[in-house]
Amino acid sequence: MSKLLWSADGRSIPTIDPHTKAKHLIIEKYVEDLIITLYGKGRRGVDTFTFIDGFSGGGIYKDDESENKEWFGSPIRLIKAVQEGYKKAKREYAINLKFIFIDDKQNHIDCLKNYVMPKAGLEEFSQSENCEFICGEFENYVNYCVFSADQRKGLSFFLLDPQGWTDVSMQSIRKITSMNKSEILYTFMIDYIIRFISGRDENLKRGFEDVLEADGYYQEAGNSKLTSSSVQLYLRQESMRLFREKGKAKHVFSFAAVPKGDTRVLYYLLHLSKNLTALEVMKDSFWEENTLGYEYFFNVYGFGFRTVDYYERNQMRLKFEIEKSKDQECIELLSRDLGRVLESHPDGITFREASEKTMELNPARRSHYEQYIRQLREDQLIEIVREGKVVTSKSPDLRRKDIIRKSRVRQLILPF
Repeated sequence: MSKLLWSADGRSIPTIDPHTKAKHLIIEKYVEDLIITLYGKGRRGVDTFTFIDGFSGGGIYKDDESENKEWFGSPIRLIKAVQEGYKKAKREYAINLKFIFIDDKQNHIDCLKNYVMPKAGLEEFSQSENCEFICGEFENYVNYCVFSADQRKGLSFFLLDPQGWTDVSMQSIRKITSMNKSEILYTFMIDYIIRFISGRDENLKRGFEDVLEADGYYQEAGNSKLTSSSVQLYLRQESMRLFREKGKAKHVFSFAAVPKGDTRVLYYLLHLSKNLTALEVMKDSFWEENTLGYEYFFNVYGFGFRTVDYYERNQMRLKFEIEKSKDQECIELLSRDLGRVLESHPDGITFREASEKTMELNPARRSHYEQYIRQLREDQLIEIVREGKVVTSKSPDLRRKDIIRKSRVRQLILPF
């Protein structure tokens, strides 16, 4: 149930906070890149997309930092991002789109449909069959959404941004991840989990055990021997384990929202997917909005966002963090993880398999992978084999099925 309130006429709207703005920018960047990557792929890419915003709100916020004092919410940003991606893909065949917006308050739905969408220049779009507006609890409509997306085929993207951790059940997560081509971007309120673990509130026990199915997880979170950073690392690892095991997600990647002046995580933005390409594209989006350091902070938080005033009080840490470029830090961390994999596969491993094994372990993007592998090849430490033959071209584009193996000329010794 939403704790934010919108009036139907848009006269009363909530104020946006910095973490929500960062979240919206990630969503916008990711969806645009997703359309460019999948729709624009090959001769004919994916042409059917279903977007479900399960907690849409009224679609607009007050924003004192922006010039017009307003900030569009996730529904508008989803549509605009798809339009921008479609434009940039420069394809001539049609794209088949469906948007489903759900909120538990009719005022919010009315504000979004009748006030915000016309204001955003989307009035005609909102009146078409491409948009469906539902007033109700997401949990009551998850079967309908899954059925609708499954019937349409193509790719389905579920944006789930609840105000609490009992608003989306693990059963619903599994229903979505069971579909062939589905993704979830989920706001996981880890701060509420910490409160439950600390206080063992019996009123929240049913939600923890039955809704989240987290009984047996987070058991070491209250260990007094753990340092603050150790607790945060443990919570992140357990959350990712929970959604892999109980949510049946093949890939889980996180973005942490850290309150100003604090070291604890308010919530994680979790990306759940089956597809390596989806993970790579989302990782690029997280990478762009990350304001945490890459070497120390990634190990504890993953990618994340802190407000500016945190850095104003921590100038020494900030000075240390910018001594290295983002790319340099990412390459160094990648060399550790990818180096281990290449060392353990002396007869070779495909680029896809190497990426699958390491992509969630470090902050490196696909471009970093390609840069690092090309450097190893240039140093004659590895060779790339394609369709049974060693690739001899100077700067080949890496393909998923390419085999990376130790060079027959020199022994591979990589740092990790």
